Amino acid sequence: MSKITLVLLMVALLLLPGCEQKSPKRDQIPLLRAKLLALQNAVHERDRAAVDSLLSVKIVSKHQGSDSLLAFVYGPEGSFAFERFGNYNIVYTSDKARVECFIMDSTAATDRPIVLFLAHEHDLWLFTSFEQGKVDNDSLP
Repeated sequence: MSKITLVLLMVALLLLPGCEQKSPKRDQIPLLRAKLLALQNAVHERDRAAVDSLLSVKIVSKHQGSDSLLAFVYGPEGSFAFERFGNYNIVYTSDKARVECFIMDSTAATDRPIVLFLAHEHDLWLFTSFEQGKVDNDSLP
């Protein structure tokens, strides 16, 4: 084996641990679903304290909080109906997650999309922000 090959092999072995990515644990799925359900229940009850308990302090830097989330879900006049966050899709890594779903009423309409962002902080999943989602008209029936 030549010296150049040996050096390249050693460099590759040194760089290899830095290149590997941590795969997220599958046991996080039930935890993320439970957080979404807890948020859904708190929003359904319009319980600001319960919503606040699920939020990260990072949400303040986005000028968001329980008041803005409830206003987004129920509308500026508070007249929109809310039953659940439906048709959700959870995408996550070991420390961040995104929940794409719809704000649904009793008709289960999919015209009010929302994206919720979470971070894994201090062994807890906490919501860090939310935004209006995008409706993919090609995927709708």
